[in-house]
Amino acid sequence: MRVQSKKKLSVPDLEGLSCENASIYLELNGFPKPDIQYEESYEEAWTVLSQEPGKGQIVDADTIVTIRVAQRSFADFLPGIYRTSIYEGHTHLRDFLWIIRHMFDSVAMKVNNIANYFDPYTTPPEFLPWLASWIAFVLDEDWPEGKKRYLLRHAVEYYKIRGTVKGLKLFLSIFVGVEPEIIENTWPFHGFQIDVHSTMDFDTIIFPVVNTSHCFIVDIPLEPQEVSEYMIVKIHDIIRAEKPAHTMYYLRFKGKKVSLSEFQLLVGDEESGYVIGSGEEIVELGEAEVERLPGEE
Repeated sequence: MRVQSKKKLSVPDLEGLSCENASIYLELNGFPKPDIQYEESYEEAWTVLSQEPGKGQIVDADTIVTIRVAQRSFADFLPGIYRTSIYEGHTHLRDFLWIIRHMFDSVAMKVNNIANYFDPYTTPPEFLPWLASWIAFVLDEDWPEGKKRYLLRHAVEYYKIRGTVKGLKLFLSIFVGVEPEIIENTWPFHGFQIDVHSTMDFDTIIFPVVNTSHCFIVDIPLEPQEVSEYMIVKIHDIIRAEKPAHTMYYLRFKGKKVSLSEFQLLVGDEESGYVIGSGEEIVELGEAEVERLPGEE
């Protein structure tokens, strides 16, 4: 069995940079965020004094670089009697105050950079779903992080086309990866008509009166066996969220267009094919549950 080796990277030079710039520089070079340690120094606060591993060393890409930055200890703010004991060599209190300093600075940095949390391109990844909930925008957890940030950034523009054919096509395309076809003012079944559409157990479908001017069909060019139950539920959720409230829809998977004969076998109309879903209800069908019309093998 061949073991895949880890990616190797050269550690950049961070000394002299500010703590924030050093963190950004590491991420741009493919490293995770650094481990920050404080050290008392006459240098300007937050300046990187040293790093481990050192610059130029070749390490694994997942290596966490430790940087020591200049910072002022809270011990300097204590009454003189305590500072005297600290400087005489009793360091337990000094070490404890460094912990307090780290906790204080972690909160202060978030407050100072609070605006970044409301920008889709700078907010932390775990904050994206919460940011999306502000504008009732649904993000699928399986989407890449870059895709989520892009969609949130353009969410206001997308809201302008919500409830339209263009908007529905766009959101379905984003989720399923292919562009669907929307057929307006039509319904796939003609209902019960004597001597016209009345073959028992074949095309006899009894529906209430359907106003076709408020109906549409969503044809997605995917093979039925490619569609999981989870995907069907998600597609229904997207259609419900994007369609006008007074309309009805019918969802079907027509497969890939290869030839006219193959296309007819996948459409799911009254002559032959797969019947996948209907109307306002969620139809949870897997490959084994796809309905075939009588006479098909």
